[in-house]
Amino acid sequence: MSGELVGAVDRAHRSGVALSRYFRRLLTPPLPGDGLLLFGFVEGVLGWGLSWLFSQNPGLAPIGVIPSIVLTWVALTGGIIFVGVTYTSPTVRRNRVWVVWGGLNVAATAVNVAALAGTLPSELLAYAYWHPWLAVMGIGYLVTGLYNWQSPQIRLHERYVYIATGLVTLGLLAASLGPLLGFVTANIFVLGGVLQLVPIGHDVLADAVLIARAQ
Repeated sequence: MSGELVGAVDRAHRSGVALSRYFRRLLTPPLPGDGLLLFGFVEGVLGWGLSWLFSQNPGLAPIGVIPSIVLTWVALTGGIIFVGVTYTSPTVRRNRVWVVWGGLNVAATAVNVAALAGTLPSELLAYAYWHPWLAVMGIGYLVTGLYNWQSPQIRLHERYVYIATGLVTLGLLAASLGPLLGFVTANIFVLGGVLQLVPIGHDVLADAVLIARAQ
């Protein structure tokens, strides 16, 4: 085995060990901010994935398509807020960006539940299910990217991804009220999944890549 190959294998081993420690730390309470991000990633995979599954296969929805989707998001939102309040470090709980995200998620969930319960005016029902979640992501990602610009906790390229995603999301929301209504409605669960998962995945993977390269 050549020296270069031995070196490459050794670096790969060290990177694997470092990444294993990194992800164990992210998932060990008290969770850091990136640990909560990982839970947000899982929430997105489950939420948008199950929503798409129920919409494409109504027979799999246990209590009807719309109620099943809404209750899925109620459970997931409640779960991630519980994790955020109970298992994160105090600095994460006090972080204003996370507080904004928590408030936005609770507000969107409340609108969904009110629509399902029939307490909203009929003219608002068409905008009461997925529209609030696009608003949540659009506003939330803009706040994430723009808040406390000088903080080193979020690198510049990560801020740009968050800001771009926020702008794209709000643009889709605005366009869905007009010319892109059919497109957004038909693809909302795929679009929602991409918009939620790409910036979170980029943030976490960017740190992982730096750790791997440093070995």
